Amino acid sequence: MMPRLLPGRIILVGTALAVASVAWAHHSQSEFDFKSVIEVDGTVINLDWRSPHARLNVLTVDEQGKTVQWDFEMPSPMTLMRRGWTRNSLKPGDKVKVRAAPARHFPNIAYANVIRDPTGKPLFTGVTQINDPGSGPRSP
Repeated sequence: MMPRLLPGRIILVGTALAVASVAWAHHSQSEFDFKSVIEVDGTVINLDWRSPHARLNVLTVDEQGKTVQWDFEMPSPMTLMRRGWTRNSLKPGDKVKVRAAPARHFPNIAYANVIRDPTGKPLFTGVTQINDPGSGPRSP
């Protein structure tokens, strides 16, 4: 009787492991402090275009004159594509201004809420444009 139950148990364990790995991959954003805001002016190093979240790396200079690399988490590439982005929307050397929620426990890591070009034009907003206080009224 025991040998007949073994294949069913193997399938059950395999399914449980597969579901657990998917659940682990989809993490919350609780590591970021969305009540705090940092602003970084810098130069794009690269845009890492992969799931589950794209990442933007920006080089800047802090108040002490030290070069600092920021790692900004962004939405998934699919979400960015729905907003008109491609993997080439930002290129190394582009100047950007990033407003973001800092990570609670890691310096120089943050969740990008708004990315602007040097003139202030929004390139990306993590929220809809109407909710971006600095973007002004929406045109019809």
